[in-house]
Amino acid sequence: MEHKRNGIPGMWQARAALRRLVRWGVRRRRVAAGYVLRGVCSGIGTTAVGLAVVWLQSRR
Repeated sequence: MEHKRNGIPGMWQARAALRRLVRWGVRRRRVAAGYVLRGVCSGIGTTAVGLAVVWLQSRR
């Protein structure tokens, strides 16, 4: 089966479409990993501040 416009076999088009889909997924995975890392760092910072406040209050 060939594409009507430029004679590219359908299998190559399917592979190209799959390649584009994989690239799209990789880009989104990086963004998602960035958000997870940002959330973890925010949680660690909040916990550290909270523990510092509790420690300071317990010293009084």
